[in-house]
Amino acid sequence: MDKKLSFSQTLLALAIAFLAFSLFKFTLQVPPFIEAMNKTTDFVDSVSPQIDKIVDEVALVRVEVGKVRELIAKQTPDILTQVQATMPVVQEVITESKVYSKQIPQLLAQLTKIEQQIDVMQSSLPSVLQRVDAVVKTTNNTTAEIALWRPQSIEYLKEIKLSRIYIPEYLTRVQNTVNDAKTIGSEASSGIVSGFFKGVIKLPMDVVSGVKGIVKPNSKSAKNLTANDVVLMQAKIADLLSNDDETESVWQNSDSGNSGTIVKGKTSIHDKKQCIELTLNNYFQSSEETLHQLMCLNEKGIWQVN
Repeated sequence: MDKKLSFSQTLLALAIAFLAFSLFKFTLQVPPFIEAMNKTTDFVDSVSPQIDKIVDEVALVRVEVGKVRELIAKQTPDILTQVQATMPVVQEVITESKVYSKQIPQLLAQLTKIEQQIDVMQSSLPSVLQRVDAVVKTTNNTTAEIALWRPQSIEYLKEIKLSRIYIPEYLTRVQNTVNDAKTIGSEASSGIVSGFFKGVIKLPMDVVSGVKGIVKPNSKSAKNLTANDVVLMQAKIADLLSNDDETESVWQNSDSGNSGTIVKGKTSIHDKKQCIELTLNNYFQSSEETLHQLMCLNEKGIWQVN
């Protein structure tokens, strides 16, 4: 009996001890809990004054919402009326859109054809531009020549009238001078041939011989200019050099289609001789060339190629 009581007492004692241990552990958790409660209380105390403001603001918001609702309720009929009024227009737009949508395939086909035509035009554009450039270049040259010819046309007409009077006499003199012009005729490769002295019959022979060799043998002009072209150029050079008032001259051969301009440049002294630099712009049927030549006065006062 005593043993049973002792065992029961032992179990009771253990249970009490476990309970005491649990209570002890619980008491250990109480201070942090109390501290957290205190913090929560402090936070609630700090927030509570603002709750009234929030409540007031919420009340104001509710009032504004009510006003907005009233405004919407008032404007809703007008909006619905406007929507109903726009419905026929919308229907018309929808109908037109359907018509347009039916035409889209045809438009796309036409756009395709246009794109194909544009591709063809683009492929031929370089050649067209080249032709345009050639036309512009020819037009510019023609305009420049016309501008240079206009002020001299009156003088040319006077010279033509005089030449008609003196042609018979000059033709006789030409036959004699041709026989003595072997030095000029020997330069046939440079385009100077004595068979075309009709263009310079009004010039003395020493003046004409002074400008021989004006066309460089290896130049493009020597290959493209005819003998008559060179003779006309020589005549214009001689006239230009003998006239201090003129600074530019133009020549043109309707038979060959070639033409050119002669421009006086700066004057200088070379080997104690007075010299003038000439710029020769020669235009052929398919190309052009610019030559620079220095002309100087010899001891006889005749201009000649330096």
